[in-house]
Amino acid sequence: MESLMKPLMDDKGMARNPEALLSSASPAGVRDAVRRAETLLKTGALQKAIFNSANFSCIATDEKGVIQIFNVGAERMLGYTAASVINRITPADISDPKEMIVRARALSAELFTPITPGFEALVFKASRGIEDIYELTYIRKDGSRFPAVVSVTALRESQNAIIGYLLIGTDNTARKRAEEALLNAGSLQAAIFDSANFSSIATDEKGVIQIFNVGAERMLGYAAADVVNRITPADISDAHELVARAEALSLELGTTIAPGFEALVFKASRGLEDIYELTYIRKDGSRFPAMVSVTALRDIQEHIIGYLLIGTDNTARKKIEDQLRWTEESFRLMVESVSDYAIVMLDPLGRVVSWNSGAQRIKGYCAEEIVGQHFSRFYLREDIDRGLPQHDLDVTNAQGRFEAEGWRMRKDGSKFWANVVVTAILDHQGNLRGYAKLTRDLTEHRKVEGELTDAKLVAEKAKESAEIANRAKSAFLANMSHEIRTPMNAILGFSQLMMRDVELSSLQKKHLQTINRSGERLLSLINGILELSKIEAGRLALTLAAFDLNGMLDELEMMFRISTDEKNLRFLVERVGSLPPCVVGDENKLLQIFINLIGNAIKFTRSGGVSVRVGVKSRSGMALRLMVEVEDTGAGIAEAEIQKLFQPFEQTESGRKIQMGTGLGLAISREFVRLMGGDISVSSQPNKGSLFQFEINLEEGREGILTKKDRMRRVTGLQPGQKIFRILIADDKDDNRILLSQMLERTGFDVRGVINGEQAVQQYETWRPDLILMDTRMPVMNGYEAIQRIRAGAAGKKVKIVSVTASAFDEDRKTALEIGADDFLGKPFREEVLLEKIKTLLKLEYVYADAPSVLQPEKEAAVESLKERPPALPETVMIRLREATGSADLDRMLEIIQQVEKQDARMAGRMRRLAENFEYQKVLDVAAGNEGMC
Repeated sequence: MESLMKPLMDDKGMARNPEALLSSASPAGVRDAVRRAETLLKTGALQKAIFNSANFSCIATDEKGVIQIFNVGAERMLGYTAASVINRITPADISDPKEMIVRARALSAELFTPITPGFEALVFKASRGIEDIYELTYIRKDGSRFPAVVSVTALRESQNAIIGYLLIGTDNTARKRAEEALLNAGSLQAAIFDSANFSSIATDEKGVIQIFNVGAERMLGYAAADVVNRITPADISDAHELVARAEALSLELGTTIAPGFEALVFKASRGLEDIYELTYIRKDGSRFPAMVSVTALRDIQEHIIGYLLIGTDNTARKKIEDQLRWTEESFRLMVESVSDYAIVMLDPLGRVVSWNSGAQRIKGYCAEEIVGQHFSRFYLREDIDRGLPQHDLDVTNAQGRFEAEGWRMRKDGSKFWANVVVTAILDHQGNLRGYAKLTRDLTEHRKVEGELTDAKLVAEKAKESAEIANRAKSAFLANMSHEIRTPMNAILGFSQLMMRDVELSSLQKKHLQTINRSGERLLSLINGILELSKIEAGRLALTLAAFDLNGMLDELEMMFRISTDEKNLRFLVERVGSLPPCVVGDENKLLQIFINLIGNAIKFTRSGGVSVRVGVKSRSGMALRLMVEVEDTGAGIAEAEIQKLFQPFEQTESGRKIQMGTGLGLAISREFVRLMGGDISVSSQPNKGSLFQFEINLEEGREGILTKKDRMRRVTGLQPGQKIFRILIADDKDDNRILLSQMLERTGFDVRGVINGEQAVQQYETWRPDLILMDTRMPVMNGYEAIQRIRAGAAGKKVKIVSVTASAFDEDRKTALEIGADDFLGKPFREEVLLEKIKTLLKLEYVYADAPSVLQPEKEAAVESLKERPPALPETVMIRLREATGSADLDRMLEIIQQVEKQDARMAGRMRRLAENFEYQKVLDVAAGNEGMC
């Protein structure tokens, strides 16, 4: 015994690993045990204190796990005598075998090394010097079981070699029973109480804390033992906020409420719903915002016996709010710093609501003098008498934008010649929120024009001024785009992370959806502006890589099919002649051109259809000239508007009527086409439709270059000689069923669809499908219940079932598999992922489209890029990565990338940057070895 205990102390008698002691099942008890262990070690009393205790099971083993010491506490808890276990069994023999299997799997995944179920799973972390305290189920000699919290310490000799292990445990039954009693009484929900993401604090009727869960300990820094039966929640809340809350509630409810605990629970004590925000104070004095829900706990006579306060850390939301405020403040400062323009915001009635320094310089008024005044005071009296101010607003309301030049008045009564642009500000529902008014003093400019008599000189001067202004605008837009895009990336990232929290309230989800939707819209606009500024600054270049042109066209057809079907439009993607399977070019820019042109065609077409035609116009060696046409039967474009169609920020009359878009898409598309050696032309007739045409230069790839790219293996059908497999689709959404049906029928499957779980059970019993794609959320009967009904039948275990859900949470995957699903598919999904799952489950074989061959680009840069490509990741990792990108699950992507980093840090760094910028296809390209690392 002495030799086993000696490694617990250093040469000065101090504890090497005080965590080897436990005093209770809670983290507070662990820390208390640690402190007592240190004291015992210092006094030399550790051996006696532990091994004479009947409250702890102390089991010491040799390095192979065979039990060497079994104290009285272990005998009491487990029912064995020391003589019956020493030198005979290991602790694994008295532990739940299923739990050891689960623990081995979890540790293997966590530590990236295979760990064998058994004794190794119990001590692996401790053998690596990692603190290890966990819960497991011990099995007594009589076969009964009980939960225990166990701390494991490796025992080492003076040369630090492991000579055995010490497992100290405590019976956790009492705490478990207390939790079950609370759950049976309906006072707490297990999912919340056990969650480390929520602080669950239960008090008695006077407010004294009785329960302080692990989430509360994590958030607030107190151990349960520090607060239970000692303080109230008011003692860890901001005192000033309690005073303010008491005053507000007293005023609201018409009764005097004292600051303190009463202010926290008064509404709940009256049966009123109460969710509010307050500031919690941690043990170390730091503070954080929390959203708290308060419920009164009542006995069967409805008497209040206590209160439950469930809180969640609100720091992330506050951070987003701070970032939004920072973005707004940055924009305000930017506007304020512009002194050459008077930038004025008006309310819907034309009254001034904001006034920048440029407005003060040009017009002479300070903000205090003018805010709240009608903007007509800047007009000459004769213009006011003839209604010019209201006319300008009326034109703005009708056209969305108004621009004019004319005389305006300064505060001192002097006149200046002004260029004025007024833009209507609308909300997402099209309601007028106000106006943005930009005014520029052109008095000197007009004076110069008046003095010029040579028309040619005037034209050259105007052109030069326009070019300078355009370059300045491009520089300004580029800087503005960068400054706004940076915080917006963080805002979008945080909001998406928070949207994955299943415990969010409906109101919080609504707010996050608004943040995310607005952020995505703003980020899209900013990206377009930044792209345009790069074009105008001459900083845009092509990124050449091999890609599958046919695959791109297939993806486009699938992408826009739902939109055209919703509008009852014909949609045709036609290949004119034979297209090369592999080409070299800038795939992303070509895809953006297609999306802009096809999206516009669908947007402005109400009846008829949209056609896309793609063909090779000419070839010269490996070089080829690709010709593309996008034709629609939509609103058409007037001849006068075609000239400004490709100008940035310009929209046609049709675009202004539907109030959609920014006027950047076509301008950017034309520049991309020009960068690829071509141009876009358009012919159109109002009310008949439009035809957009462009040609670009590409290079043809050679055989074999795309063999690693999974999306090139397009399934064209089932291998001959196989049975006709039956697949049943259960989904209440028509679009989902239609999409899946078309996808599967085209492959060669016999497909039927139903709209709820009840129909799915009926169809299974009468039709006997080979596989069922079961949506989880459906009316009448959900997918989970339907799976259980099917599995309950005699033949129900033979059919393969894939649970399909829009949820990206692992809990849903686990639930689906536990109730009997064979696999799990998250929406949205990639076609190849779906077909691969079906192939695996039904053990069938597909026919694939022929893979293209080796690429031999002429440009050395492209060749060098191909040489630098890293080897592809293992297929098992690629499957997980495809599923994560298919469901846009950033958490899972980053988790996989962290594992990749151990083998290839450079590849992982590249993948992480792409993932954080939402470029998920490029993440797959890098992982598959299809994109260079430069």
